[in-house]
Amino acid sequence: MMIFQNRVIGKNLVLFTISVLSVFLASFSYKVKTVPSKNIVFTDKTIWFPGSIIKSDAITGEIEFVAIPLKRIGNLVVIEARIDNETGNFIFDTGSSELVLNSTYFRKLFRIEEESGGITGSSGAVERTIVKNIQIPGLNFRNITANVSNLGHLENRRGIKILGLIGLSLFRNMEIIIDFDRNELYLFSLDKAGNRISTKDPGYKPDLVQKIEVFNNVLFVKVNIAGKILSFCLDTGAESNVINSHAPKDVLRSITILQRKNLMGVSKKESEVLLCSVNNLSLGNKPMPGMNAIVADLHELSAYYGYQIDGMLGFDFFIKGKVIINMKKKELKLCLNNPAGS
Repeated sequence: MMIFQNRVIGKNLVLFTISVLSVFLASFSYKVKTVPSKNIVFTDKTIWFPGSIIKSDAITGEIEFVAIPLKRIGNLVVIEARIDNETGNFIFDTGSSELVLNSTYFRKLFRIEEESGGITGSSGAVERTIVKNIQIPGLNFRNITANVSNLGHLENRRGIKILGLIGLSLFRNMEIIIDFDRNELYLFSLDKAGNRISTKDPGYKPDLVQKIEVFNNVLFVKVNIAGKILSFCLDTGAESNVINSHAPKDVLRSITILQRKNLMGVSKKESEVLLCSVNNLSLGNKPMPGMNAIVADLHELSAYYGYQIDGMLGFDFFIKGKVIINMKKKELKLCLNNPAGS
């Protein structure tokens, strides 16, 4: 069985294709949007951090709860973090299993080269390193393995400094609540059974509960389109939903093409992608209307993940409500903003 050692970088190059396509979509906004924190207020002994509430023993790693502010840059979701002497924006990317550093700002780190590829073909060698210390508001991690890659294409499109990507491996032992309405990321520590240690409850009532698959710290959920069951990656790093151009014919026949575009990727290989309206998409028995997606070839991306990917649920999905992810229980909960209209 072939082992794909660098699935993460291959996935991250998809961000480039989606980013470029979004330039000509009028519905996208590129102005940095920072929303004041609207944290849930708890009363136990806590230490206050800007935008965060954590337990007083958090410095030992025994965290019960933390709230991290999210910043929206167009359809990208950003967390501010510090690595060594660099502080800045990291894309919060549930489609990545690991931490990824922008090589522009971390040239001095010792690195090992590997080969990578993506949605528009191979991009050449990438590298891995060890991060001694990474600080996120209320959290501190040490000796974390990270990929190093050139993310200049994302910076150029957005006009901001991006230090890297934060994947799910840092939070794999926590329950995650992604709330784009409040622009907050809530993290709860879990016991061995996957239950919250904290007795505090944000009060979200799920409209949908569904099992997920966890493969190399990347999340996959079963999606129904036109009666076909497909495996989609849950990906906050994707600015749009994506459907594999090799999806079953019944699926491709059910979508409505809105626009088509030829794009030049990181590898300088041209690739055509389509913007479409997705009809008859549902999770479990819950219809998800009003979903657009990009149709693109995900063959190489599937190879780098080592997992057959039929599509990706990105920004258009996450703005529909509060998304609760429990990797220990392998469970997804969705609290819709407008369940009556879904």
